[in-house]
Amino acid sequence: MWCLLLPSLSSFKKKRILLLSHSRADIDAIASSAALFFALKKNNSVSIGIPDCISLSAKSLAKSLGIKCQINPSTENFDILILLDFNSKNMLGSMRGQIEKFSGKIFLVDHHAGSNEKIALAANTVIDDSYVAASEMIFEWLKKSRFKIGKKTAAALACGIIEDSAHFMVADKKTFSMMAELIEKSGKNIHQIFLLYKNPLDTGKKIAMLKAAERAQIFKAGNIVLAISKVGAFEAESAMAMIRNGADIAFVGNSEKGILKISGRASHFALQTAKIDLAKNVFQKLGVFFSGSGGGHAGAAAFTGKSETIQEPLQKCIDLTMDFLKIKNPGLQLKKF
Repeated sequence: MWCLLLPSLSSFKKKRILLLSHSRADIDAIASSAALFFALKKNNSVSIGIPDCISLSAKSLAKSLGIKCQINPSTENFDILILLDFNSKNMLGSMRGQIEKFSGKIFLVDHHAGSNEKIALAANTVIDDSYVAASEMIFEWLKKSRFKIGKKTAAALACGIIEDSAHFMVADKKTFSMMAELIEKSGKNIHQIFLLYKNPLDTGKKIAMLKAAERAQIFKAGNIVLAISKVGAFEAESAMAMIRNGADIAFVGNSEKGILKISGRASHFALQTAKIDLAKNVFQKLGVFFSGSGGGHAGAAAFTGKSETIQEPLQKCIDLTMDFLKIKNPGLQLKKF
């Protein structure tokens, strides 16, 4: 098991530890950090750090769990860094320089496909994309370290698994086995778990999703329906709304002051029939054209880069998707509606 490759968490004593997620931390990143925070804080000085910014839903989860997250903390006062839910230096944002100069021990735990970048020593790095969430990996690390998993820890990890499995769209039997145990340990039902980070839709989010639908450009490739659209904010929520409205693959983005942000979502149908991986097949390649980085999962991924306009990057997402689809079907044609 992967966690046997790393030291038991019980061996961390009287250390100054920084738990660091990726820039624009999401639910899984905060859930993983929170679980380790609760486990390690008794015998260590522990802080949670985030490069640049945190997503609104992750911020809600942190508030519900009663934990504080530092944006762009200094690494000078820490002995150990534990990097969670990423393995690319680009995901460090403005903290990249600090991490590259850090002289203490660095551990890295991630469930995304490897980037081949060396951030921590190989002996301290575990990357396993067979897990749907980093929270699953932290759950196993805690159990192998013989840590008691309390109610808040269990609830946090359940949140991370729910979100990164796209509400179990890409879950396997291991995921459901873990969820059953975590729900029992949390003392909550699934609805109460959702409420830890799911805020009622505010007016701005509702408007963004409606505008995404209004502005949508629709394409068809074989039996796959694709859609692109632009919004001022809430790209991820708008992309997911387009999937619920009938698209199989959706890309929604915005470009403000030259900063490009695009979120992509794929339906269960697209994942099963086309076998597309939005992170690998689209967003990791998009950086060649619009300086930046992308990542995520097969059915839910995102990209941050540079572009003065949004139409060209969105069209490139369609082009890259078609490049992948044509591997198995060279004669496939794209039709715009």
